[in-house]
Amino acid sequence: MNKGMKWGAAVLAAGVLFGGASVTVGTSVHAAAKTAVKQETQPAVVLKANGKTLTQQGKIVNGNTMIPITVLRDALGLPLNYNPGTKTYSIGSGIMKLNLELSDYGVVSNLNGYYVYDSSNSDQYEAKNLNGHLYVPFKLLNDYMGIKGVWNPSLKSLELGKQAMNDISISSETMTKTNKNAGIVIHYPKVSGLAEGVQQKINAVFKEKAEQFAKDSEEKASHRDGKIENVYDFVQSFVVTYNRDGVLSVVIDQYGYTGGAHGGTVREGLTFSLKDGKQLSLGDVLKAAPDYKQKLDNMLKQKTKEVKFNDVTAGLNEKPDFYLKEGGFAIFYQQYEIAPYAAGIPTYDFSFGEVLPKGTDPFAAFQ
Repeated sequence: MNKGMKWGAAVLAAGVLFGGASVTVGTSVHAAAKTAVKQETQPAVVLKANGKTLTQQGKIVNGNTMIPITVLRDALGLPLNYNPGTKTYSIGSGIMKLNLELSDYGVVSNLNGYYVYDSSNSDQYEAKNLNGHLYVPFKLLNDYMGIKGVWNPSLKSLELGKQAMNDISISSETMTKTNKNAGIVIHYPKVSGLAEGVQQKINAVFKEKAEQFAKDSEEKASHRDGKIENVYDFVQSFVVTYNRDGVLSVVIDQYGYTGGAHGGTVREGLTFSLKDGKQLSLGDVLKAAPDYKQKLDNMLKQKTKEVKFNDVTAGLNEKPDFYLKEGGFAIFYQQYEIAPYAAGIPTYDFSFGEVLPKGTDPFAAFQ
């Protein structure tokens, strides 16, 4: 999904009843919620926070643990707001503000404008309206919003808490270059709270990439065929995937539409040491495993073989695209690189334990 997505049906009115985590919605949304409920029986999950058992419970839907949004407000202190003009709920703040827009199709969510989507498992990051209550997947909270959880299998309970993050601030800067041929909106991160030289080094990379995308977009727009009715559309968005242990990992998506059935997205992962501002390669993070390339190459070939994208078996690239995430890292391939457009950006997750020697701290050198 991209920022330019259009909805064919009208967005329905909604309102939060703050006392009971309920959403008052039109009948067609109720029908959509009921349809979603029929997908699978939803066992209850006991939720805990700050050592206390909460009155509200989570649900398991299609294998994903779902958390009511009011739990995030009441138990973890995240601000929760509703915009009646856009029919959107927002939970959290800054670059970790999750926006939930209700429509005939369900709930469309984005993190500060970045649409999180996994083509291999469309449910795992998808928020849901279940019988008039909004739920978000714990995986989304864990991967992108700094929320941790401890699962107790015997009690079927999940203890929620906040991760200890790097002591820095990250803001979203915006660059707009809209003209008669194209809409160009570029969001890029800016880091503060580090030594001046270090943050300048990191911020220079972010700004340079934003400016280059703006330049490339304007160049493409200047060649727009006047026969194409719609103006071109260029959008850059980003999301922070890891901000702990002295490292920062960010994913930047650059979307462009220049006519035709759909646009295209180029993704880049950028990982930095906050100690000196160095941009890290995958080898820098996995240097404790000299054979990491062989291991990952074999695992990737097996994973891509199982998916069977056009009978393509893809291994580890010389300079793999990657980003860090909680407990490990993800390697991804660009659109069309190993799969058709419908497959999106194929992404494969790995835990550090799959590659590194037991007991190894991948971040020891960066703290």
